[in-house]
Amino acid sequence: MAQANTTSSVYVAGEPRSLLGVAITGLAVGLIGWLLTMAIQSWIIEPVFCRSTQSFDVCSSGGTISWAIALIIVSIIGLLSLVRSGVFRPLLVVLAVLIALWGASMWLGPLVWWQAMLWQGFLFAAAYSLFAWVARIQSFLLSLIVTIVLVILARLVVINS
Repeated sequence: MAQANTTSSVYVAGEPRSLLGVAITGLAVGLIGWLLTMAIQSWIIEPVFCRSTQSFDVCSSGGTISWAIALIIVSIIGLLSLVRSGVFRPLLVVLAVLIALWGASMWLGPLVWWQAMLWQGFLFAAAYSLFAWVARIQSFLLSLIVTIVLVILARLVVINS
């Protein structure tokens, strides 16, 4: 006798290895994002904006600016990876992660570069996994509401830390 499928109809069906692929994509986005941040700061921000006193504002915010640029670039690549692997609502996942973790560089900046890179990789892997799981809720409205609530909670944690 065949056993009945006991999965809930609340979620869109997906393969268990798909979540592992999402976590690996998030890890790659975090790790490569931190390396790209360091490269942008060292090769673009500092040589161009830190040579004169007129561009001191850009130079003093160089870490934040380079982090934002790097994360936008690698998030686009992460989006393409999620689309290629068939993740449900990949744009919702990527936007939620970007908004939720925006400003996390303030936590990571004081750390040694490799520790910051590992922490950022872990944060992005966890966030990609969480938001990909929430995005699988069949009702788009419910998925969007849960995503917004989680993003607000994450922003509160980032801002108040």
